[in-house]
Amino acid sequence: MCIPTEDRQDVRHGACFVLGMFLVANWPAATSADEAAPWRNLVDRTIAETCSIRRLPMKRPVEVRPITTFEGGYTKGIGSTVWEERYAQAWRDGWCAVGIYCESQDRAGDGRNSPNRPRGLYDHSANVLYVDVDADDHEGTVAHEFTHALQHQNFPALNALHLWYNRDLAAAGNAVIEGGAHIVGWSFRPDQRTRLCMMTPDEDGSRQPRWWNWAPDDFKAHEMFPHAFGPAISLEALLAGGTAGLDALLANPPLSTLAVLRPALDGPVDFIALPVAELGAALAEKNCEVGLRNTVGAVGIWGLFRLHGVAPDDRPPRFVDEWAGDRFAHLSCPNANDDEFAWLTRWRTAEAAAEFAQRFRAMAPGIVAHGSVLGAVPSVVEQDRSVIVVTPGLTETVDRLAESDVRAFTRYDQWIASGCFPQDACYDPDRGLRGPGHRGAPVDNSCPSDAAPPPAFSDWLSRVRRARDPSARGIPGAESLAEAAGRLAVFCATNAVRNSDLKNACRASYGSVGYLARLDADPEWQQLPACLGSQDFRAWLESAYYADADRPFASTAIVPTTYGAALAAAGLETSGAAGLRALLDTPPLSTLAVLRPELSAPVVFIRMPRAELAERGCRVGATDTQGVLGIWNLLMDYGEVPEEDALPAFLLDWRGDRQSFIRCGDDEDSPAPGWVWISRWASPQAAETFANHYRAIAPDAAQETGFSASARVDVDHDAVRIMAPSLHELAPLLEDRVEMRAYSGFREWVADGCFPRVDCI
Repeated sequence: MCIPTEDRQDVRHGACFVLGMFLVANWPAATSADEAAPWRNLVDRTIAETCSIRRLPMKRPVEVRPITTFEGGYTKGIGSTVWEERYAQAWRDGWCAVGIYCESQDRAGDGRNSPNRPRGLYDHSANVLYVDVDADDHEGTVAHEFTHALQHQNFPALNALHLWYNRDLAAAGNAVIEGGAHIVGWSFRPDQRTRLCMMTPDEDGSRQPRWWNWAPDDFKAHEMFPHAFGPAISLEALLAGGTAGLDALLANPPLSTLAVLRPALDGPVDFIALPVAELGAALAEKNCEVGLRNTVGAVGIWGLFRLHGVAPDDRPPRFVDEWAGDRFAHLSCPNANDDEFAWLTRWRTAEAAAEFAQRFRAMAPGIVAHGSVLGAVPSVVEQDRSVIVVTPGLTETVDRLAESDVRAFTRYDQWIASGCFPQDACYDPDRGLRGPGHRGAPVDNSCPSDAAPPPAFSDWLSRVRRARDPSARGIPGAESLAEAAGRLAVFCATNAVRNSDLKNACRASYGSVGYLARLDADPEWQQLPACLGSQDFRAWLESAYYADADRPFASTAIVPTTYGAALAAAGLETSGAAGLRALLDTPPLSTLAVLRPELSAPVVFIRMPRAELAERGCRVGATDTQGVLGIWNLLMDYGEVPEEDALPAFLLDWRGDRQSFIRCGDDEDSPAPGWVWISRWASPQAAETFANHYRAIAPDAAQETGFSASARVDVDHDAVRIMAPSLHELAPLLEDRVEMRAYSGFREWVADGCFPRVDCI
């Protein structure tokens, strides 16, 4: 979202601050109508779904452009801007005088070439949405940024959130703007849906979500605050009042970051007009210019004190809860390191004012050294519930600062009605209504008013409510489930020896159920099982544990963990704890059943004819089962199938396989040992397809598979036999005497003695 400033007394730069900046990368402009059609269709569809979720009317069409055409950039401590450098420097110097943002002084230019270029945004002043539909999260991007368009078109008073005037108010108001947009955008992304659902309603849990890694220091205190704390209050408003609850937040956003951090303390806020003229007059001989005037606020004070080591990292000091208002002015003087500074803070109790004063005195010398902007250490003057900080050149203005015009407001609309005190004027309600710049054709993105929200959104909301219902939270008998999962693990490890495919399938069952049981026992994660749908669980685990995996889809670790977790989540969704017990009682019999649980195909287990081979002086050494997962990995390794989350169709017809290493005799005339691989398929076509894939990779895969490039590949109806050349004479024996048994499920296999074992152990 972009909040434009205007040419008034203390905003002379025509800047544009962009808030929606997290979700998009670069998108090359389309060169023809045919090339444009795919992204336009996706944008139209996502916008329609966003409208059905957000239920706000579209007042005018929004132009959609590639992010590469955005003419602004990113400057630390400011955000995504098109500020001229002199105003960016004034901003940085002003905040450096406070004691933060000082690292930004050495950043040249206006940020347009910064490596931190925004990844996506909605520019309200131009009514343009910048988006990259080629990005992995393109739907969430469009939804997030288009939500900003709906917010600003329906709540124009949000344009008064000028950060140049009041950084604290901007951070608080933007918490509901960004929070609402994140909820809509993240509802399109399974991993983020899960994270939002897991936020607990209690203050400490929900307002410090882990995924932002938020820390109230340096520029993050204000700039990241809306994104770290906004989703929690927006989610609570949505759950309590539906989209009307989100609308109410936008109509009257919080007046301070303290109201976001501590909603129970949402009392009046003092807005202050400093005697700017008197400050300038006091420095007439130094020829100083009045620069930035702004408000630090509760979160800024926390960040400032934390940065200088006089406040804890994890939560604001309790005295900050008594913050009532503040305002500072920075005066830029001609000589280097000779600037002046005045700051009036107001508190609800004299005790809180005294503690602020004490902590500020302790760090004041460090502030001067930290930024090298001020010429001397400021002094601190306490006056009842006010604390005044001034540099030596302004000590004579303390009494006048104490008499600053102060007005208290309890609601945003009251502040708007006042003319946005202490500003000279409030905002232009018609700004942005003059239409887009038309460098590209506007998208027809009218909002349907009666369309139902997407099923994924409605399902997610129902899971959020279930996760927050204490009576519905928790897995009954989770401890006994964990014990049962452990017993199954031992059983499978013992009886599925030399069958890696079955062991992986079994691990998908006991591992995922055991994981859910452990989460249920951990207060930090108890809500996760209730928040996860089956597919969301997969996305959550892939994101949490395997983001850096070389091959994120078909590895032997990910399939049992993520696909198996989907089975567990589905069982929990449909039948609760009984569904998890059923999964432990009848785990999948193959990785194919894990990957495609909707299939009910039997699995063929194969036993080599050891006695008959022994009669010929041969014996079986290593033996194992590859299964669908092993075959899929092998084919991806050698480029026969793409590395993506799409199982090749012919593998759906896999029914069983076994690889065995056979050695015959011990003398020099004995045939060389080698591998035999026998597989069964549901159709001759699938058998032939597998054989052709293997023939294609055989020369390159010889070292990995142990088969020579000249290995014999025979297709016999629904069976494929791959044999080392030295073992060709065994082909008739293996064709006639290999024993195969088909099982429709795990219990049937156990009842038969865990074939190819004689009896289960």
